[in-house]
Amino acid sequence: MDLKYLARLFTVVLLLGSCTPPIAQPDSSPRSGPESAASPSPRAPSERPSLAVTARVMNGRSWYLVPDALVDITPIAGVLVAFDGDPSSTGAFARLRPGDHQVQLAAATGPNQRTASFDLHGLAPGGYAIDIVEQLAGGETVVATHEFKLSAPEYVVWTLDFEGDASADSELANTAAIADGFGVPMTIMWNPRVWTTVQVGDARAAAMLAWTKDRASKGDEVSLHLHMWTDFVRASGLVPRTAPNWAGRSDGYDVPMTAFSEAETKTMLDFSLRLMSEHGLPRPTTFRAGGQFASAANLRALAGSGFVADASAVPAGGFGRLVLPWTLAADAQPYRPAPDDANAVGALPLLEAPTIGGNTYAYDLRTIQPIVRTDLSLLAPAGEVARARRAITLVSHPGTIVPAERAAIESLFSAFAPLRYDRDAGPVRFITLAQLATAYGP
Repeated sequence: MDLKYLARLFTVVLLLGSCTPPIAQPDSSPRSGPESAASPSPRAPSERPSLAVTARVMNGRSWYLVPDALVDITPIAGVLVAFDGDPSSTGAFARLRPGDHQVQLAAATGPNQRTASFDLHGLAPGGYAIDIVEQLAGGETVVATHEFKLSAPEYVVWTLDFEGDASADSELANTAAIADGFGVPMTIMWNPRVWTTVQVGDARAAAMLAWTKDRASKGDEVSLHLHMWTDFVRASGLVPRTAPNWAGRSDGYDVPMTAFSEAETKTMLDFSLRLMSEHGLPRPTTFRAGGQFASAANLRALAGSGFVADASAVPAGGFGRLVLPWTLAADAQPYRPAPDDANAVGALPLLEAPTIGGNTYAYDLRTIQPIVRTDLSLLAPAGEVARARRAITLVSHPGTIVPAERAAIESLFSAFAPLRYDRDAGPVRFITLAQLATAYGP
């Protein structure tokens, strides 16, 4: 029994529930198709019964996903079938449609229960069915059917930017309540400026750090977010700047990172990583620049520092006084940028995940509705398979999620409910930014 089979076996057992017995190992005889089980041997007509043993499917998912590089999803379609009597004499087997892939049934622990599974690797997205077939004297008879859909995965990434200023306990509690209530992992983009400024007190910085560590212990990702605050830039050993800027401030918050060279960016990244390590935070591998401003030079510095993904990109447009450096479409999908052009596809070892899902800052239950409609329009409609994988990255801020914005975010996440894979309703998975980089591979 090889390791690949054991992994598939474990997945199917979990899928069918605690009442489901292990799936028997398929026959290893050569055959076509993605699954390795051999077709059952036909019985001679004289040996077949004349009446069928009725059956019903007790358990089986409605949605499966075309595999990606994430290890927690294996496309093994399985069913648990209960017969109303002993089906042994009928030579019952399972057949996958469309096509003619067949597997033998395996005994289960319940009386007259059987299981079957099919490896879906290599199959195109679409609608499929598993027929439970009996071999009778009058020919083959289908006694039960389980229909399911195989879809390309669709991903939603919720990123949360700490801005480098203070975030209150009440807003942090609202943020955590959303994540826990909707089962949505967070990509928490920590800002180490809180340790280089007198504007954030030690007690408040400690409270924010404790909250972040607690969320990391629960599986949320710790990422990195930088604004070019003058005190932070100076603390990193560089000369701070106040221009250009997108809002006319004088504290550097609104100075784009694009104003800094690759070497300067590397200096700030190294400084940030050291501060985070000294304060017990995990080493981040994903990033977003303040105001969504990043250049090819900034991205080269990220890649050179071992970061695997960036979420600075947004569709083309302006932000405050400045024109954004991006020329991307409104529905831009993750890509690997060119070393000399952040907007072009190239060979930089860094996934760019455009933030096309919107920014929830200052929205309420009413004003968020256009973002809800736009985000849903980027995904396959409810009940339909996605023919190609897609990703939506959206941004919030832990320090601004007051009750009104919390209600807005909850409305947005509620709209995804009919599409969620973890509820066996569709192909949408909520994942972290680091997981997105893994899903899209090297």
